[in-house]
Amino acid sequence: MKLDKFRKDKAVPKLGKVTSENREVATLEALSGLAKKRIQKNLTPVEFVPSTKNTRVAFIMLPEWNPSFPPFNLARLSAVSQKAGYTTKLFDLNIEIFNDKDWEEEIGYDPWNGSRDWHWTPENYEKDLHPHLKPVIDKQLQKVLDFKPDVVCFTLYYCNGMPSFYFAEQLKEILPDLVIAGGGPWMQTDFYKVKDRMFKGKHLFNYGCIGEGEIIILKILSEVETGYYKILKEVQIYTQPEEQRIDLNQLPLPDYKDVDVNKYLFPNGALSELSRGCVAKCTFCEETHFWKYRQRLASDAISEIEHLYYTKGTDVFWFLDSLVNGNLKELREFCEQVVERKLDIHWTGYSRCNGKMDLEYYKILAAGGCTFLNYGCESGSNKVLKDIDKRVTKEEMEQNFIDSKKVGIGAMTNWIVGFPTEDYQDFADTLTFLWRNRDNAITVIATASGFGLGDRTIVGQNPAKFNVADYKYCGNWITKDHTKGKPHTLSRVKEFVVFLQQIPFEDPYVALPHRPELPITHYKLNFNNPSTVNEIEYEDFNYNILETGISKWADGLVNEMFVLFRMLWRTRGGFNMELKYDIDLDLAEFGSWIAGEYIATQTFTIGDNGDWFATIDCEFIQPPMPESHKNLEVPYFPFAYFDNTRHDEAAAKRARKLSKPEHGIGNLPKEKIDEGLALTKHLNYNMDLSFKYKGKKEGKW
Repeated sequence: MKLDKFRKDKAVPKLGKVTSENREVATLEALSGLAKKRIQKNLTPVEFVPSTKNTRVAFIMLPEWNPSFPPFNLARLSAVSQKAGYTTKLFDLNIEIFNDKDWEEEIGYDPWNGSRDWHWTPENYEKDLHPHLKPVIDKQLQKVLDFKPDVVCFTLYYCNGMPSFYFAEQLKEILPDLVIAGGGPWMQTDFYKVKDRMFKGKHLFNYGCIGEGEIIILKILSEVETGYYKILKEVQIYTQPEEQRIDLNQLPLPDYKDVDVNKYLFPNGALSELSRGCVAKCTFCEETHFWKYRQRLASDAISEIEHLYYTKGTDVFWFLDSLVNGNLKELREFCEQVVERKLDIHWTGYSRCNGKMDLEYYKILAAGGCTFLNYGCESGSNKVLKDIDKRVTKEEMEQNFIDSKKVGIGAMTNWIVGFPTEDYQDFADTLTFLWRNRDNAITVIATASGFGLGDRTIVGQNPAKFNVADYKYCGNWITKDHTKGKPHTLSRVKEFVVFLQQIPFEDPYVALPHRPELPITHYKLNFNNPSTVNEIEYEDFNYNILETGISKWADGLVNEMFVLFRMLWRTRGGFNMELKYDIDLDLAEFGSWIAGEYIATQTFTIGDNGDWFATIDCEFIQPPMPESHKNLEVPYFPFAYFDNTRHDEAAAKRARKLSKPEHGIGNLPKEKIDEGLALTKHLNYNMDLSFKYKGKKEGKW
């Protein structure tokens, strides 16, 4: 087998336009060109062994979940339950409801569009969507009742929780003895909130599952089969032990007998997994601490791919792994078996740049069907990469993209803008990296949402190590020295996207974060010579150009935009520009999580020779303390103390152990907490970071 001569027809196709910064949605949008309607004839579906137990189990998916592929997780759980002898049926009500009518015409927008996810939150669902969806959801009820289930299992995401709760209520009213179980990501990440919504008062759900479900579902079904569940007086919550790694090679193939693949946006596509968990310990990541890493053998994974290829006509696969290249040896063997078995497939998955992946390795990936990889790059600064613990350098990342281009594998890249230790120079390094690699395989730049501090991360469990205060400011993180916070991150995110819009990519199909209003309402930019394109090297430069005389907080905001101004001049030559920050405009483009509180207009003019002139008119408005807070013993706005060591779920404990915080493992002592509360009380009454600044500055670069 000669893999060095990889097939030219495996070169990356023209991918779709990305309109979302959500990495899952962006991946699907990029893959859209591979979706195709096709029905294979004369194929015999796989028949499963008839049930030998009495319990009948319905697995249900309610909206909103992406309608591109059948639900892999439920298909897997259904197969596991069948192998144990239970009668099961998968009801993908999400796809049925999605196809029921033209929802954009009905509501005025497409609620399945990833940019409209906020309509599905508990705060908005009842008023925005339920009146429209209720009649259609109700139509699906009889299908489930006709199956006569003893147990109904829901997979819960933040975006389908409310429809699932409603559907469960309807089932329980008709079948009061029905056993209802819930699991999924929402249970994992927001368990206590979910528990209140699911179980308080009505005893709606009988069981809850946290973590992997294959072992827990069999435990639940055994209790139902034996009648043990009848003695339970309250909901039973089962958590998959962190140290117990489910052997993926022992799991049966996902059961898709109950789905019609032609109803999906990718009738030729499916989800799958080569591994679970992650070999990395990135300091910003919560997912890495949910479960320990394990890898499927290539021989086991290829059997699932081959089965779907010949029985369903599936030739597009999205591997859901946290890290598809966590085990290079098994991934290589998988690709070799794709070639050996002559499977004409395309696949993608999340990955990390890796110095051990050389040109020959990329040839093997291309031959094995890899269409593009979704890289978590995060930064183009070696300092920040080290702080994140990416275990890769920008030089190795660049070589990965060069090699990707040579073999025709596209690179979808994800970036973290505004990591707490990222200074001006680090941010400039990231922009420099993107410019230098504009023609090296990058097909999608999907993420520029700004750094968010998670409780279950190494940063969140040891903020002091990363210069982050142990209190929040305006609902977001702030550095201990008050040099950087939410508005600085907003500024950096906006600069990032504006700069991307000015990169003349060789491939016109490169997809960028979709910010259509930015060049219309947020900035005006005119180059002296629009055709100028300069190659640049990394540089050291002092971006502390202006001192306001007000505070480090003000200095940081005033100087933020000079990284963008200098990068535009270095790459495109002389220009004049007006850049605006407006609360309403920024909220519309970036959402409330990152936008707000900052108003500014900055103009900048520079000649090709480097002579420049800048004017700045800016204002930061600190939100006032609400009246309801002023009589509280410890007011919690705009400064709010948090003690992440109180989180006792497995993910937080693991992050705490890895972070090795100064206070050690376990809760902070009471006196330490009292100190934190006293400090935030003092700040709330005495600290106001608001400022106004007008200034002019000129110089020569």
